Amino acid sequence: MNYAGEKPISIEAEIEGTLMKVCDGCAKYGKIKGKAFVKIVYKDTKKPEVKEQEYAYVQDYGSIVKKARERLGLKQDELAKKLNEKESLLHQIESEHFKPGLDLARKLEKQLHIKIIQEITDENILGNKSTGPMTLGDMMRKG
Repeated sequence: MNYAGEKPISIEAEIEGTLMKVCDGCAKYGKIKGKAFVKIVYKDTKKPEVKEQEYAYVQDYGSIVKKARERLGLKQDELAKKLNEKESLLHQIESEHFKPGLDLARKLEKQLHIKIIQEITDENILGNKSTGPMTLGDMMRKG
């Protein structure tokens, strides 16, 4: 799911038991585990300036949210009210049917004192900074 000012640059998906970085088109062949985004920041000149801010969801982020909520003695509806979100959305996050956007993930982290997203800092993820990470399609074309 895209959010205002964010553009997906690669998707981490599990395809036939292998975790790999793929493009949107190839992601449909597996289970999406995370997305890397580029956040676009606008200056006074209204010309876009790209600030790289890649992140991925930690494994089992849903159970981490659920355990932290239960540890604090909160029901789903109580936490949803604190976050100003719908209870059904929180249920989908905990069951990992929905991945929260960066803003909601940060709200969850702050409220529950957990970490469910991590910034991707490895500059050599099968590609380079100028062209972005290499996707499965890129590898197939080079083969």
